[in-house]
Amino acid sequence: MKKRQDLLSLSSELWWADGWPQSATQKTIGSGFEALDQELPAGGWPCGALSELLSKQIGIGELRLLIPVMRQLTLQQKTVMLMNPPMLPYGPALASHGVDMNYLILLKASDVFDRLWAIEQCLRSNSLGCILAWLPHTDLRPTVFRRLQLAAQQFEGPSFVFRPMQVHTQACAAALRVLLLPRPQQRLGLRILKRRGPMHSEVLEIELPTSCPSF
Repeated sequence: MKKRQDLLSLSSELWWADGWPQSATQKTIGSGFEALDQELPAGGWPCGALSELLSKQIGIGELRLLIPVMRQLTLQQKTVMLMNPPMLPYGPALASHGVDMNYLILLKASDVFDRLWAIEQCLRSNSLGCILAWLPHTDLRPTVFRRLQLAAQQFEGPSFVFRPMQVHTQACAAALRVLLLPRPQQRLGLRILKRRGPMHSEVLEIELPTSCPSF
């Protein structure tokens, strides 16, 4: 026990695999789903860190999952950027859930490397409240995500990248990796593949907001 305490005293960023980080400085933003917050380190989506959301197909509720975050930030007059969403979000539906459309912007970049460059620059500039970016199946080197994770550490808000489920076996420096699974009746399954804390093998189910965009 003393050896464990001595090691943890070296840095607040150290933790044992069966426990949670000791750092109290991790800033988060509530997901809007109590059951999910209980499984996320420090009780919410991490700020100053990259989160990777994986899914087998689009349109299963991945955007609805982040509506509470988008609502909270835009009401604080912080800009949320959506980069290359696979479908055009339906503005009136987002507005009906309290998202201030004046603080929502869409950015398109057809070339994946242009997209990655834009994501990194936005993170380093720290001029936005949140970034949601969709990336293709293209095989990307682990160094790409190490660069994004390092850039995200300079970003005060949460940052999310959406990728196909097929890449879940590839190494990724994102602090959080979550697999999204379709469920009936406006529900979504989430399996946390990686987090700063103990392993989580169960599938968590949440009820999504209704009357929203198709994804």
